[in-house]
Amino acid sequence: MMNPLTGGGRGASLRGARTIALAMLALWLCGAVLLPAAAATAPEALRPIRLGAVSALSGPNAFPESSQAAKAYLDAVNATGGIRGRRIEFISLDEGTSPATAAAAASRLVNDPDVVALVGSSGLLDCPVNADRYAASGLMSLQGASVSPVCFTASHVVPLNNGPYIGLASAVLFARQTLRSGRLCAAVMDLPGMVDGFRRALGQLAKVKAIEVPQLQVLAPEQDPTELLRAMKAQACDTVIFTGHEAAVLRWSEVAQALGTRGMTSIYLTPAYTDRVARALATHDGAVYVMAEFEPWKSRSLPSQDWRRLMQEARLPLSSLSQGGYVAAQMLVRALRQVEGPITREAVTRALQQMPPSSHPLLGMPFEIGHRRAHNPNRAALPLKLQQGNWYIATPAWIEVPELLAP
Repeated sequence: MMNPLTGGGRGASLRGARTIALAMLALWLCGAVLLPAAAATAPEALRPIRLGAVSALSGPNAFPESSQAAKAYLDAVNATGGIRGRRIEFISLDEGTSPATAAAAASRLVNDPDVVALVGSSGLLDCPVNADRYAASGLMSLQGASVSPVCFTASHVVPLNNGPYIGLASAVLFARQTLRSGRLCAAVMDLPGMVDGFRRALGQLAKVKAIEVPQLQVLAPEQDPTELLRAMKAQACDTVIFTGHEAAVLRWSEVAQALGTRGMTSIYLTPAYTDRVARALATHDGAVYVMAEFEPWKSRSLPSQDWRRLMQEARLPLSSLSQGGYVAAQMLVRALRQVEGPITREAVTRALQQMPPSSHPLLGMPFEIGHRRAHNPNRAALPLKLQQGNWYIATPAWIEVPELLAP
């Protein structure tokens, strides 16, 4: 009798059993093929995403805040789950005090295929020694603070700061167009490779903007600025731009005060944008300005509050150096989140190059990398004025400088 539920009696039941057995065998065979592939990809999903940096972490010209700020931001990303569940591993290396040590640090990162990008680097040797190697290996470096002219003429180095050359150019534009300076003078620090970069930037600025630029005076790092300042006083300079770092600015301003340069306006670059300089120069004669590369770090905006909180938790100074490292890390994380598929060096480089112009609250202009032969994406500066021992915004408009060092 036919089974009303199966419709086929005992033969049909056997055929059904064989069908089920064959289906189970097929599934098992598929599993035998697929499981090894899954096993091979599982470690990839669990391995950390490896990033690196080569910075001046020691020696007389050390400025480690940029890479330290990048690490603080990456640690915060890890604390919230990382990238697609993968933790970020950050390898920060010291460039040392010689080309050999800088090259050795880069070799460790370049030769590690798991290092997909560099972020937050800041130093004097890294770009001149290693920029070509980064390009040859397809390794992008988003630097928090770049100094050498090579950093601004390399295909695989992307400075997040203005840099001293754009900084000088923005100071000249501010002095000429806003302060209406008639007798503008400028002095730059004689550091390796930098004087030529300053001259090239001002030469290009004069052509592009059709303005008169000052003749540069050069000061050696350990040179007493007395004679140079005395000469500027004799020339009746109404405004003086000085590109020195914080310690040099303090020495410069002390000598200027002793010489009685009353009525002379001083413009410094972003290294002088510190509380220490503000306190030291609070009672000095003459107006004092600095050119900020990022949103003022005492801003009450939410992004600035987040940056300050992270820096304070990491016990890092509030400065343009730490702002640069923080923004560099943020931009790289944006690119990492856009990668579809395996996160490799090639994929990250492609994501950075294809990233559309992106606004960032700490920057004065949209950020873009693209496929350029050279990069200087942050070319906007905000002038700040020293008043009663504090820095205040001097003009609400950012001063945007054209590209001056690109080949």
